[in-house]
Amino acid sequence: MIATLFAAAAAAVSSSGLWDAIVQALPVIFGLILIEGLLSVDNALAIAAMAAHLDDRERTKAMNIGYLGAYGFRLAALLFASWIISNHWVMLLGALYLVWLMCAHFASQKGVGDEDGEAVNVHHRTFAGTVTMIALMDLSLSVDNVVAAIALSPNDLWPVYVGVTIGIISLRLVAGLALKMISKYPVLEHTAFILIGYVGLLLLTELQYPAFFDELGPTKVKLLKFVGILLLTALTLLWSRKAWLQRLLSPLLIVLMLPMRLFATLIGAVIVVITWPVKKTAEAMRR
Repeated sequence: MIATLFAAAAAAVSSSGLWDAIVQALPVIFGLILIEGLLSVDNALAIAAMAAHLDDRERTKAMNIGYLGAYGFRLAALLFASWIISNHWVMLLGALYLVWLMCAHFASQKGVGDEDGEAVNVHHRTFAGTVTMIALMDLSLSVDNVVAAIALSPNDLWPVYVGVTIGIISLRLVAGLALKMISKYPVLEHTAFILIGYVGLLLLTELQYPAFFDELGPTKVKLLKFVGILLLTALTLLWSRKAWLQRLLSPLLIVLMLPMRLFATLIGAVIVVITWPVKKTAEAMRR
């Protein structure tokens, strides 16, 4: 990764000069640092929420692995960005997984996920199962973020490497804040799953209507995502404090639960089959 970064930077410098290359790259770099920093909040909240059921030692370990995974998967997605862009099924799988996480979380809140309903339960999992789910979420979010980041600078990739790398550091910096916020405002655990579901739905919409999003441009798409995250966070915090809003939205939530449970069960069953070897391997290693 470092060799690729230096090679790309050297090519840019040799073609247009050091100063020109830096000046031209600064808007992209600063833009990515700002955008990635702001959007890292939902990733940090989601990691904290998914590890919340573990004990203190395992929670810290799972979250650290999650943050390393977020960084590593973004770097890997940068290296394979052209392949990802040309294979939309990769983005489709990632988007479906993010939507499933949201649906499974709320389905399990209603008692769907018991001992026989593992496919729809994102809680009460083993340490290995939790880490696997966090890793898959990191991978899905990385695919979405990196594809959008490259759209900001399709010709010179080295500013993207620098901007995304520096921006991801903020993910670790807001980790402690995410834990404190969830402890102070428990509703943020639900908010985290809403946010990653929102990102997944936005990616599905982008795949369905590429011309519309191409016309908007990568900057406006990132802005749309960020504004949506702010609005959803504010709405859930307001919902947790206002009984009248809970009564108002209750019928809508009841209606939404049926398709969410169905989707959670169908996709969750597939995920259980895929993650079964990992789970059995972890159990064998413990013995």
